Amino acid sequence: MQKSVTIEKNEGYAILRLSRPEKANSYGGEMAQDLWDAVRGLRWDNDVKAVLLEAEGKIFSGGGDLPSFQQGLNEGGMSNIMEELSVILNATVLAIRRMEKIFVSLIDGVCAGAGLGLALAADISLATENALFVAGYIGIGAVPDGGSSFAVIEALGRPRAADFFLNNGRIDGVEAARIGLVSRFVNSDQARSEALAMVQALSRGPRLAQAATKDLLATLPGLSLAEYLEKERQGIIGVSGTQDFKIGVDAFLAKKKPEFSGM
Repeated sequence: MQKSVTIEKNEGYAILRLSRPEKANSYGGEMAQDLWDAVRGLRWDNDVKAVLLEAEGKIFSGGGDLPSFQQGLNEGGMSNIMEELSVILNATVLAIRRMEKIFVSLIDGVCAGAGLGLALAADISLATENALFVAGYIGIGAVPDGGSSFAVIEALGRPRAADFFLNNGRIDGVEAARIGLVSRFVNSDQARSEALAMVQALSRGPRLAQAATKDLLATLPGLSLAEYLEKERQGIIGVSGTQDFKIGVDAFLAKKKPEFSGM
């Protein structure tokens, strides 16, 4: 049986693909477990430094697997199903946000519900003119999950997030880039080549400095300025003795392109 998630590994980077387009790449039991297994495996793969998260077909993710939810509701076991799914989804999102590898998501279609949390968990998100971010939850009497509300509040602030979720909003790719929901807009016909070029470049970057920077960016909301300044200080001290820092300084002064070692 074909897995609902596939991994393609290349030199220094990997492509993580949601691969069940016939089911709108919806998030359910099989997809949940396959994605968690894939992310967990990538977390400990020292040969992979950057990851492109993309989806097969015209829909990035339609959100939850509603037919399976309907079956669970009819059989009276939905709470148990949702409890198991939420544990796996939360672990997956946390792993993407916390692991040292840089994640880039490419959204080239509808991205709804749980798909929002996954797409926006990436460090850098790219959206095309085909992208459409759909809240979806209120429309089926549900509440945001998978870090989707956290990510939207983080990007847009509480007032816009409230408008989006409570009014079952929709935001297209152009608007998403304009208001800062995603990192940047890319034209669909060039999107994958640009995303791959970005991931390849990131995979050749200074790994330790990238990881420290990712950690800094992730901790900003919970820290005071004084605490954040101290965290920045510890980060710059930590990388100042690395080989990559020396390579970077030497290359800059020599007006050459650095070739980082990852050490």
